[in-house]
Amino acid sequence: MTRLGMMLVAVAWGGFTIAAEPRATFPNGKFGKGELKHVHGMPVVVVRGTPVEIGEQLGVLTVKAAPGLDEMHANFLRDAKIEDRSTFLNLMARRLAPNFPPDHRTEIEAMAKAGGRQLDLALFANTVYDLSSGMGCSTVVVEKGRSKTGAPIFGRNFDWRPSKGLTEHTLLAVFHPEGKRAFATVTICPIVGCISGMNDAGLACTINEIRLRQSKDKAAFNWDGTPTLLAFRRVLEECATVAEAETLLSGMKRTTSACLTICDRDGGAVIEVTPKTVVRRSAVHDVCLCTNHLRCDGLSKGEKCWRYTALEPLQHEDTKLGVADVFAQLHEVNQGKQTLQSMVFEPAKRTLHLKYGPGPATKLEAKTYELGEWFDK
Repeated sequence: MTRLGMMLVAVAWGGFTIAAEPRATFPNGKFGKGELKHVHGMPVVVVRGTPVEIGEQLGVLTVKAAPGLDEMHANFLRDAKIEDRSTFLNLMARRLAPNFPPDHRTEIEAMAKAGGRQLDLALFANTVYDLSSGMGCSTVVVEKGRSKTGAPIFGRNFDWRPSKGLTEHTLLAVFHPEGKRAFATVTICPIVGCISGMNDAGLACTINEIRLRQSKDKAAFNWDGTPTLLAFRRVLEECATVAEAETLLSGMKRTTSACLTICDRDGGAVIEVTPKTVVRRSAVHDVCLCTNHLRCDGLSKGEKCWRYTALEPLQHEDTKLGVADVFAQLHEVNQGKQTLQSMVFEPAKRTLHLKYGPGPATKLEAKTYELGEWFDK
């Protein structure tokens, strides 16, 4: 089918065959200032307060209430073929723990205690990006000039090993940390860092995996750096614009390489990150793309990706794109069972359109969440 045909088919948020959605894992409940309830079938937890308070709320409402968490962890280790390295990985996670932002570490410790789980599980979950691999991911940012809405549109597929239990432990977490920006992340319990998220300023960002050996600058892993998912959470907590995020990341120690696809109310970019380098890559013809390779001069090794090649024609067309069209493009580059989530952010409206479940999630029906309503409460 042609690209235009795909777009015409993609009515009503993608209009593809509806697959089975994941069963709910987390029961509705309240604890302290926090609450968990289901919205459009999605568990949504809203937490607020000090790091200890937020940690306790997450511990009781998510970690303690997730009966299959240990099984999910075991499945992931087995599927990633790192089961025999689990003790070593726990040691490495403990080694990185002193580099956690202090508020995040306090929160994670309180979460593990209140949830009745070993701290090692939470430490590994929040350093999983730094210590393992397996994420795919594709992102598309459409700027104002090519947007049917007249405002930026930011789409993203999250591709990861489809271990049993991951979709059942997926949730939307809305944080109100004292003295920081409110933000929301689409996450997997007990990850409190940012895989995909948006804050109260409308700044949205997501991670694309890049391995260190892919970087031309030959950077080594920095054991004194901030773990990547927590570094990107700091972007949501502290920044309102793409420029502020670039400055923040440039000023912190970074463990490893990654791409941060990011979009504010005015437009987006890809920030390519290694322990040595931070480079911003802007849109081409009002479209910015990212998969899993570095592309900036000085970092790129010229590696190819079929998903990037499939999306690249967007940068040479004049067609305006809407939310449904972006979902259609994401469907074209789905990776089957590995595509666990597909989402579109509208930063100016602070809106999230989300599909998640057994892959490819691009076949599921999108549910819409007005994040601003939670941010402003």
